[in-house]
Amino acid sequence: MKKLTLTLTLLCGIAHAAPPNFVVINIDDLGYADIGPFGSKLNRTPHLDRMATEGRKLTSFYAAPVCSPSRAALMTGSYAKRALPIPHVLFPVGATGLAPGEVTVAEVLKEKGYATAIIGKWHLGDQPEFLPNAQGFDLHFGLPYSNDMGPVGDGVRSDLGKPLPAVRGTGKGQPPLALLRNGKVEKRVMPDDQQSLVEIYTDEAVKFIREKKDKPFFLYLPHNAVHFPIYPGTKWAGKSPHGIYSDWVEETDGSVGRVLDALRENGLDKNTLVIFTSDNGGTGRSLNTPLRGHKGSTWEGGMRVPTIAWWPGKIPAGTQSDAITSMFDVLPTFAALAEAKLPAGRKLDGANIWPQLTGEANAKAAHETFYYYFGLRLNAVRHGDWKLQIAMGNAAPAGKEAEPKLFNLRDDIGEEKDVAAQHPEVVARLQKLVDAQKDDLGINDIGPGCRALGRVANPQPLIPFDNLPETPAAPLKLDKLKIGDVLTSENAPQIAGIALTVTCAVETAAPDGVIVAQGGIAAGYALIIKAGRVAWLVRTSRTEVTTVTGPQPVAGPLRLEARLLPDKTMILSINGQPVANGKAPGLIPSQPAEEFCIGFDSKMPVGDYDGAKMLDGTISDLRVLAGE
Repeated sequence: MKKLTLTLTLLCGIAHAAPPNFVVINIDDLGYADIGPFGSKLNRTPHLDRMATEGRKLTSFYAAPVCSPSRAALMTGSYAKRALPIPHVLFPVGATGLAPGEVTVAEVLKEKGYATAIIGKWHLGDQPEFLPNAQGFDLHFGLPYSNDMGPVGDGVRSDLGKPLPAVRGTGKGQPPLALLRNGKVEKRVMPDDQQSLVEIYTDEAVKFIREKKDKPFFLYLPHNAVHFPIYPGTKWAGKSPHGIYSDWVEETDGSVGRVLDALRENGLDKNTLVIFTSDNGGTGRSLNTPLRGHKGSTWEGGMRVPTIAWWPGKIPAGTQSDAITSMFDVLPTFAALAEAKLPAGRKLDGANIWPQLTGEANAKAAHETFYYYFGLRLNAVRHGDWKLQIAMGNAAPAGKEAEPKLFNLRDDIGEEKDVAAQHPEVVARLQKLVDAQKDDLGINDIGPGCRALGRVANPQPLIPFDNLPETPAAPLKLDKLKIGDVLTSENAPQIAGIALTVTCAVETAAPDGVIVAQGGIAAGYALIIKAGRVAWLVRTSRTEVTTVTGPQPVAGPLRLEARLLPDKTMILSINGQPVANGKAPGLIPSQPAEEFCIGFDSKMPVGDYDGAKMLDGTISDLRVLAGE
């Protein structure tokens, strides 16, 4: 009888255990090796070091190449392309967003009585129908999208301490950046506000934890840090010997410390699962070793992100797992732990990864296969240790399919050695997995398994556009522009349907950087340096970008000429000598809506490069001649 009574008591204790709380801390553009637990020797991250010591590192946790898709996967438990089929990211005053009919992790948990909050960046649509309060969140405080989306004069395209880029032109550009509270504008974000974002987000998060400590809660804390522009807080700026990017990484670590301390102080640490992660790989400012590539690519460095799971007493301390896990596992895992129902009538790609988080012996793999999408285009598939790369970005050079490359990620995590020729049977096996997507998400287009986007008929800005002069500004000579300057589309060179010649003088020792860019993922061109080699890119559609690249790295002062001839021939010359040529599918078909940028690229890149970091050097005597 005594034994039976004890058994019943234990069972009752389990049955009446308080539902767990959930916290997701999502950093923007954090590199794989930017924090101590994943190898950083530059950035001091004592709170994340402790979190990893007390928790479990997930070393094969995947996001997406860029932010909106990554956040859609986290919210919906599905591949981003299934829930938000878009080619890149969402922009201000957009007619599309995450469909109101999508069921988010917040909505799943609300059905079980959870308080829900998002404090930080949303980036799944800025119209009322798409904002967090319409997607299951009781509280939203933060920015609707990235901190670089707004007027240049408001500091959204310049780091802390840097002069504001000059902007010329009469186009609308983007509306002012708004700080929102539950769908209402609290203020227009200016440079001082950028510098305070990590602190005010953390204050709100700690307040939410204290106010909701007596009921189950879900706190989603997606920082705008460390996305360009870089704005470490006043208490952190200048503290790191490695510059303002490291300052901001270290400030986000301080934020993690405050959140975990709030859980401890309120007696919640033993009943709260905390996930720390990043929305995509780091940019050129970050450290992604030992991975190859950066944000905006489907190399491991673009999608594999530093992730830590923490729940003292439940998750084994000081451990790690290399199992394939992803953003889309958050919803089904939280639902299982909260004993909540999964969304009905829709396919989820995620799985309950609690066995992987706890290190359960002989646990079945949550995922044997993972697909790497860049927007609508399938770039690669991983099955076990093998990764087959079939494309890169939105299109292969010159619109042609790339030769498949095969990597063994266990032996070659840096994706340096293509072993396709040695393992044709593995290539064939993984190619069958690629082909299977034709009937689901699609390979180059929207497949039958993709769900509809949310759409509105007449999108409006959260803050009205600034008044702009009705008469055109005085013509500006391009040779007077300097690194960091921007021209609106209306005042940029008019390049639709005509031949093009770009010339300039460049002095830089940087191995990577943008010289000049005009356009994005639909049409445009860019002249860049990548791995020390000059490259000339022309995009003629969303699926066709042609790149010609100099044969070897260059050094010293350079005189560059990049041409797109009437017959579609592309020619790149360095110091008066032609070094590379190719053939584009056509001329640039329309005037790009994106800005003309010197020394960086403010928005969607024309091709496979990171445009966020300003070129370290000088650009002079810039000329763009449109026409024969």
